[in-house]
Amino acid sequence: MPRRPDQSRRNRVTTVAGGLLSAVVLAQLTLAAPAAAVPGLIRQSSTGPSNSLAKTQNQSCPAGSVLLGGGGIVTGASGQVGMDIMLPLSGNTAFSVTGREDATGTSANWLLTSAVVCAPAPAGYTVVSGSSAWMSSSTNWHTVSCPIGTVAIGVGGAVNGAGNSELILEDLRINGTSVTVAGAEDETGFDSNWQVQARAICATQPAGYEVRLDDSAYDSATSKSINVSCTSGKKVHGVGAEIVGGDGQVRLTAVFASSDTTVTVSAVEDETGFSSNWKVRAYATCAN
Repeated sequence: MPRRPDQSRRNRVTTVAGGLLSAVVLAQLTLAAPAAAVPGLIRQSSTGPSNSLAKTQNQSCPAGSVLLGGGGIVTGASGQVGMDIMLPLSGNTAFSVTGREDATGTSANWLLTSAVVCAPAPAGYTVVSGSSAWMSSSTNWHTVSCPIGTVAIGVGGAVNGAGNSELILEDLRINGTSVTVAGAEDETGFDSNWQVQARAICATQPAGYEVRLDDSAYDSATSKSINVSCTSGKKVHGVGAEIVGGDGQVRLTAVFASSDTTVTVSAVEDETGFSSNWKVRAYATCAN
C-alpha cells in the first residue's frame, strides 16, 4: 500500500531521544510498606515449528503460579517478521506471542518462542487491560495504570487491524505504576483504522522493587541488542522493551529474561534497511 505523504511518525514522546543511556533505575517506588519478596520465581519458554507461516506460540506457567512477565523471540527471516501480539492469556497463567511476516512475505523459515516469568500470585495481583481508539494514524499508543497501591511488574501489548505485519509493535514500556504500549505503521503505510492494546501486570510493591533500563548504541547499524541487569541481590520479575527512532522500519526480535537477573532486548531493521539513527531499550522489573 502506498505510504501516505507528509505524515510524521514522531508524534509520540519518548523518554530519551538519542544518545547512549547507561543503565539507570527508572522507578524505585515507596507506595506503602513493601510486601515480602515474591517467592518461587521460575522462567520457562517454548519454541514452535520452523516454517514460513504466521504462527502463535503460547507458554504456560506451572500449576499454582501466575504470569508476572512475558516476552518472545523471533529466530530467522531477519527484519521480515513482527511479533504483533504479546499478551497474557485469559486466566493470566500463560503468555501468547503471535508472529507474522511483512506484506512482501519471505520464503525463509523462522521460529517463534514464547518466554515467561511466573510465581505464586503475589499480594495485590491483578492484570489491567485497555485499548486505544481505532484510528488511521502513522503511530498510536495507549497507557494503562495499575490500581492505587500497586506497581507494574510486567507488560503485554498488541497492534490490531492488519492481516500481516504492516503494523509494528514498537514499545512495551514499564513506567512504575503504569505501562505504555506503542505501535507504528511500517514503511509502506496502512490505509485502514488500527488499534493498540495494552495490559499491565500489577501487584503490591514487592521488597526491593525497581525498574531498570539500558540502551543500545544510537546509530544506523542494521541490528542492535542490549542487556539490562538487576542490582545485586535482586531478580527479574518482568520484562519490557522500546524502539527509539525506528520510524516504523525496525522490528523487535527478542524481549525476554535471558537469566534470573538479566533482560535481553534485540531489534533489526526491515528488509529495505533504514538510514537514520535508532536504538533499542531494555526494561527489567526487579525485586528481592
